[in-house]
Amino acid sequence: MLGQRIKGLRKAKKMTQSDVADGIMTKSMLSMIENGKATPSLPALQAVARRLHVSIDELLIDPRAIEMKQVIEKINAPTGDYYAEEQIADMLAPYLEPAIDSYWQGRIYEMYGNALRFSNTEQGLHYFDLAEEIYKRLELRDEQISVQISKVYFLFFLRRYEEAYRKVDAMMIHQDVPLAPETFLDYQMLQALRVSVNEDNWSQSIDFLREGIRYMREKGVYSDVSNYHRLLALFLSLDGDFEAADHELELLEHFFLFTEATAFERILVELTKGTIAVHREDYEGVQYARERLVEVNIEACIHYIGYFEVYLCLWKDSKETLPFGLQSGVTNIWRGAHLWQVGGEYDHAMMLYALALAMRAGVGMDRRAEVEEMTKQLSPGRFKQEIEKTLAELS
Repeated sequence: MLGQRIKGLRKAKKMTQSDVADGIMTKSMLSMIENGKATPSLPALQAVARRLHVSIDELLIDPRAIEMKQVIEKINAPTGDYYAEEQIADMLAPYLEPAIDSYWQGRIYEMYGNALRFSNTEQGLHYFDLAEEIYKRLELRDEQISVQISKVYFLFFLRRYEEAYRKVDAMMIHQDVPLAPETFLDYQMLQALRVSVNEDNWSQSIDFLREGIRYMREKGVYSDVSNYHRLLALFLSLDGDFEAADHELELLEHFFLFTEATAFERILVELTKGTIAVHREDYEGVQYARERLVEVNIEACIHYIGYFEVYLCLWKDSKETLPFGLQSGVTNIWRGAHLWQVGGEYDHAMMLYALALAMRAGVGMDRRAEVEEMTKQLSPGRFKQEIEKTLAELS
């Protein structure tokens, strides 16, 4: 609070209330300001700032908010280091308490909630609630909707689809007032994901994403261009249009030539290329994607490495020797199970299908019951049917 900052600076400089108030206001008025019972006029505030030898910004902006802004910018820096969720949580933890009524406190809570996606999803929802409360008090409408979108993703991870759909429908009430471009793009992405795996409607997902890309071009806003083109390529491949999928990835690579893509964005593109290579049964494409992920050596990618290894082992020529085996692939998928089991529906399904294929080849049968139980939790549709069919062939 303003009064507390004035009081803190005054005491740090060993000044009395009379020293600060003299010629500006009465001592009693300064006392009321320091105790949050009165607000100074702008001229009086400027005079107090000069008396304390600080800028007016130092009085108006909480130093803790400045620290929060700096740590958030460090995490989001496009050319900075890659931080895993656990590292992000550790970096943000010192700013959870004591809370201040600031936009940056809301951002801290929101980012901390996102960092708990794999480790404690329910706790993540709690911090989203705290962020939303701050945004609501500060009347930051777009930020409120943004954190509501994050909540929906978490509910998807928890397989609480009905609750997630209710929240999406409630958000649609806000559409009578235009959203900020970044918030609209987040919302459009949510709609695309909603109708993809969960409703088995790739064509409608493609329409949502293409509409979002057109909107980016109209508004000149490219904050989420990587995810849009990447997911559009993935959905096009699922719809069987591999030529169009390749075109979207080419557009993305061209975009990267003129902007600074983060290391994580490039990793996601390699994952997408590898996954599309699986869909088109492109052995060399899968092999290249696996090698790129091994080079990056990020623990969060270990299950994707295993996923690619399973297909490479199943598809390899009988005369070819690989530096890994089918058991290695299965082991790597299970090593990353704590990630994909709380991930999106598509990731969940693709890992289960790879495990089912490995079991059909005689590897990983000891965990068949787990795979069958997790398959039951998938939404009805193409993926669940294919996994169930493969598992049935084991009997």
